[in-house]
Amino acid sequence: MDGIRLVAIAEPAAGAGCADDAGPVSSGRPRIGTGEGTRLRTAEGISRGPAASSPAGADVLDRVMTSRLDRAGAAVRWGIGSGGDDASATTHAALALRSARDRGAELGFATGDPWRDALLVDLGLALAALLDDLTPRQAEIACLILVDGARQTEVAAALGVSRATVSVAVARGRLPAIAGARRAIEALLVGPPVPRSGRGPGGASGSGAR
Repeated sequence: MDGIRLVAIAEPAAGAGCADDAGPVSSGRPRIGTGEGTRLRTAEGISRGPAASSPAGADVLDRVMTSRLDRAGAAVRWGIGSGGDDASATTHAALALRSARDRGAELGFATGDPWRDALLVDLGLALAALLDDLTPRQAEIACLILVDGARQTEVAAALGVSRATVSVAVARGRLPAIAGARRAIEALLVGPPVPRSGRGPGGASGSGAR
């Protein structure tokens, strides 16, 4: 949605040492201080496709996904926030990072809206668990498909494996579930603001909410 900014702030996870990704990434301005230290090398013959040029903020989530899928890079904890401008998005990202750190999680999301943020906590934990469960080869394939937008046939040709091998990796790695969790998170982060009426998502009045 136009006008919504996403900002991600990274820090090295406990015991991970210095991470090249530490620093902010924003959808509203050029990326700052992120480098390409943990970027998985895209297989030759595969260019970035539709998955990389979707709605506002997708570039930020792509960066976070890539970092989480990199099995060779340093472990990084991310806080991702959305807002109407970079300042509010950065504030929410800092809160998300602190919340993730307090929970011992690697992903945190915050919009400033309590209803969305309650859903984002569970979705963030689910997404992190799905990503952590991937083998190194599954993670490589997931990055090519989910971030670079490659087709399974392209991945098979680039990696020198059969199409069936890629299909098995997609199924066993639960890539559809990962894609679904990411879409749900993105929808909550960049969707229209929730009216401040004290009403819940289903329209029922929240008890004592103001």
